[in-house]
This record gives sequence, structure tokens and C-alpha cells, in this order.
Amino acid sequence: MATRAERGDQVLLGQEDGVDRGVYVYGIVGHREKLPDDLPSVGDGEEEVDLASYGKLSALVSEVQLARPLGTREDLLAHERVLDTLAAEATVIPMRFGSVVRTREAVVDELLAPHQGHFEEMLEELAGLVQFTVRGRYANNAHLREIVSEEPEIQELRAALQGLPEDAGYAERLRLGELVNNAVVRKREVDTETLISSLEKFSAASASHAVAGEDDAMHVAFLVDREAVAQFEQAVDDLGRQWDGRVNLRLIGPLAPYDFLPET
Repeated sequence: MATRAERGDQVLLGQEDGVDRGVYVYGIVGHREKLPDDLPSVGDGEEEVDLASYGKLSALVSEVQLARPLGTREDLLAHERVLDTLAAEATVIPMRFGSVVRTREAVVDELLAPHQGHFEEMLEELAGLVQFTVRGRYANNAHLREIVSEEPEIQELRAALQGLPEDAGYAERLRLGELVNNAVVRKREVDTETLISSLEKFSAASASHAVAGEDDAMHVAFLVDREAVAQFEQAVDDLGRQWDGRVNLRLIGPLAPYDFLPET
């Protein structure tokens, strides 16, 4: 089990030589008799997602061809859609992307039965909670304009370099780039803290992630009580209006709690 990954290696548990089919495991939920209709499946997409149950636990499973390595974008999206669809209505423990066992019996004998207590404790700890993710992007270089107006040294260097040919002032240009990069990092940190403090009253926990894009402002996951979802969404909308024209916020969820699996 792990947090959401862009790709994952196929994990074969109990595979025997010559076996060409296995059982893909998406995640663990409390015991249930049926699943939502029209769930996608990993692999060729033709197999039905089903349940393998043991006691108070049910694993979300589907058959897969082992001849084709898992790891396409379509596989990842199917994996996440199954989990997130269930997360909209029930507590889900996500399994690592690419987890495969030999048979349905092995799902029970090698996964559910030996770890029954562990999974039940995790489901109890996450009961009533669901993940939402907030991503933010700076609008129209708003953060860069703020940095220029807030940092006197940057203003001075920009003014000194104006009108100079490209091959002149090399050291100064490097220094300017370093100052701007450092200022962007600080601004992201401040804005991320503002986001978290604005939403912490409506969430049980948060987890920040690094951002990669030049205009990316923040990427924060929140664990939210289902009864507080409306308030949480309203708080995101309120901050979005406050940051209108500066930061564009995108709310993603409800999701399985990829970033908040207990360490029990």
C-alpha cells in the first residue's frame, strides 16, 4: 500500500510458473454485497470488478492477463476511478498500483486473512473520512509581479540590466534568476500555509506536496469528515474568490485517502 503514484511496478504475490492470469487488487473496504455499476477495470477493461470477502473485509478485485505488464495511463486511471468511486460512499484502503495475486482464493488466504486485524484497524481509523486535494496555479504571472514589487534587490537588478545586450551582465542575470527563484519558493510556502490555515477548521489533517510547474502555487491533500464536506467546499470557494485574479484553485475529490493511510 502506498500513496497515489504516477506509475507502479506490477507486484505478483504467489504467482506460479505457467500461470497467465491473475487477480488484480484495487483496495480494501468493509464487507459489502455489491458494487456500483459500470466500474472500469485494469488490463483490457473487459473484466468485471468484483468482491473477494473475508469476515468484515472485502477486497475490490478483477482478473487480469499477466502477459501484458501493467502500467499504462489507462491502467492507472482505472485503478484510481475504482477507488475514488467507492470512496464517495465508503471508507477505502487503497492498495499499491499494480498489486496482483494468483487467484481469488489467494486474495483471502494471503492478503485478507493474515492482515485482518490490521485492515480493520485502518478502516476504523479512517471511518467517515475522505480525501480532497486542492491544487493552485498563479494567474497571469501574478506572483512574479508581486515579487518584483516586494523585493528591492530584484527591482534594482532588473533596472540595472534593462537595455543591456544579452551577453552583458552575465553574473547579474544569474543573481537575478537566483533571487527570483528563492522568492517564488518563499511565496509558495506562505500561500500554502494560508490555504492550510483557511481550511484546517474543516479538515482532520493535511499533507503538502512539492509542485513542479513554473506557475504552480500549491498542491495540498486534506482529510475531511463527510459531514463537513459542504463546509470545506465552501471554504475553498471563499478563498478562491479572495484570490481571484491571483491564484486559480482547483478542488479534486472525493478521493480515496491515498495520502493518509495509518502507519499501524
